[in-house]
Amino acid sequence: MRLSDIKGDRTLEVIAEIIDPIANIAEDEAASAMFKREKLPEGMTAKKFLMKRVRKSLPVLLKCHKADIISILSAIEGVSAEEYAGALNLVKLVKDCADLLTDEVFMELFISAQSENNSGSAQESIEAPKQ
Repeated sequence: MRLSDIKGDRTLEVIAEIIDPIANIAEDEAASAMFKREKLPEGMTAKKFLMKRVRKSLPVLLKCHKADIISILSAIEGVSAEEYAGALNLVKLVKDCADLLTDEVFMELFISAQSENNSGSAQESIEAPKQ
């Protein structure tokens, strides 16, 4: 299931459940590097560039953010984290992650979380200089 497939009141519930795990990942520079928009280096194919980024970031993401990944995927699927983890296998993980990483709504939410973490708080940005 994709975040963009969720409709109605359940949308609010899911967003509330996934904000913290998304923020945890976004705050981890090594894990979130895979999601940052970057220009394709000259002379490199898109596939090679993607694989380079995945090789660098995915191990960190999987090793350091297991609970966050399970929290996000279980919330979107509408089951408890324990139930989701109990049913998890390689095929399910690959399918669910592929669904999520190709979901424009999820990617926009994640990118938004990254930019919030990198730009400081809104209050800091709008305060007038002290004299």
